Amino acid sequence: MATYGGESKRFEYKGKQLYAVVDAETGEATIYEDKGILPSNVVGTMKPGEDFVFDDGALYSIPPIFNDSEAKEFLSESNVKNLRQQINKTVVDGNKAAGESEESAKNRANQLLDPNRTEAIDPPGATDEEAAAQSAQESIDKANTANQELRDSVNEKSGTKKGAGSFGDYSYPVDRNKQQDFIKFTLLEYKAKAIGSGGDAGGFGFADRNRVGPDGKNSAGRTILGTVSLPIPGGIKDENGADWAGKSMNELEIQGAAIARAALGQGEENLPDAAKALAGRISGNSEDVKKAIAESMAGKAVGVQDLMTRTTGMIFNPNLELLFDKPTLRGFQFRFDLSPRSKAEADEIIEIIKFFKQGMAPIRSESNLFLLSPHVFQVHYILNGDGTKDHPYIGKMKECAMTNFSVDYTPQQNYSTLKDGYMTAYRISMQLKELEPVFNDNYKDEVGSIGF
Repeated sequence: MATYGGESKRFEYKGKQLYAVVDAETGEATIYEDKGILPSNVVGTMKPGEDFVFDDGALYSIPPIFNDSEAKEFLSESNVKNLRQQINKTVVDGNKAAGESEESAKNRANQLLDPNRTEAIDPPGATDEEAAAQSAQESIDKANTANQELRDSVNEKSGTKKGAGSFGDYSYPVDRNKQQDFIKFTLLEYKAKAIGSGGDAGGFGFADRNRVGPDGKNSAGRTILGTVSLPIPGGIKDENGADWAGKSMNELEIQGAAIARAALGQGEENLPDAAKALAGRISGNSEDVKKAIAESMAGKAVGVQDLMTRTTGMIFNPNLELLFDKPTLRGFQFRFDLSPRSKAEADEIIEIIKFFKQGMAPIRSESNLFLLSPHVFQVHYILNGDGTKDHPYIGKMKECAMTNFSVDYTPQQNYSTLKDGYMTAYRISMQLKELEPVFNDNYKDEVGSIGF
């Protein structure tokens, strides 16, 4: 059985010399007391994520290694924390002794001692770059897990609908032609976007939010709460955009940026060489340019704005240019007229209205201390009643938040009800906005499809 540690990796506790031997497959650590020329005594064992367990001999031998008060102190939170650190160090040192780099040794130790580990430990021999990338990814995974655990720890107010299918599945009209095009609203439990993109970003960035398909595909890790299917209304459209803004950067600012890059070690020259080169470029210019630069510097030195303009009527060319500023988020509006033709259809309409109203409402915690994000919607246009794919000739939508929902109970401008009290017609209007922008790579190579 392969192990890490041994007598050469001793550490002191209350005058006693202890050492750990860690199973290289299970991560279980056995703590020994080093007795010098005498055989070592077993103090106890500790498995990853579990409490320390004393060996019977440590407490009941004659004399025992620890009496009752010493044993209680040994199990204190601070000492157990120190014990875990010593076990981790034992595994790291063992991996380094076997030829692993510092980063690889730390990764393998963290994996071995992770109580939630479900996969095999990384094979030995990872390069520094591979180990650094793996370490970054594990750190990101832990952060994402911690964020989700914090969200899951908040108890929602009693009466809140939650769980897959809890909102139900509805359709209008109830006898909708299964070959007819329709629009489908899938209600999803909101899930924050994970951090860390991996790839060549070295762990920086953001993960992609997978788009849930019409038939529920790509829904791993998401909770589908319910659906509503409606006829496609008139006036559907989308509008893509991007924000551009006029930005300026004059020659002095450009040269100053070069000096700053050199100071940060990001330029091709070091700071003294960059400063010397700038001085040379200034001295090689005409007297007029030198005077203009001196005038500008003098204004900055005394805190006077536009000194050169006041004294000469000139400014440095601001090099104004229209530059990309940020993407935009698309918004969508829909309006549906719902007229019940039977009691069953009237009941369906009532449930559809409640579906949208409750689905877009903020969620309170049981303590009323927190408000959780409302649920979100994935909207699909469905072709020929086939619920497995998007309509290829209408632009797709990303996951959306519903920002407004209104109900007109008298769309014909007169109060009118059926004999059992249902309104003769309802008009619902809604506004949605995508959670994230549409990017160039979202279109991929979708031949015969508009994409987004």
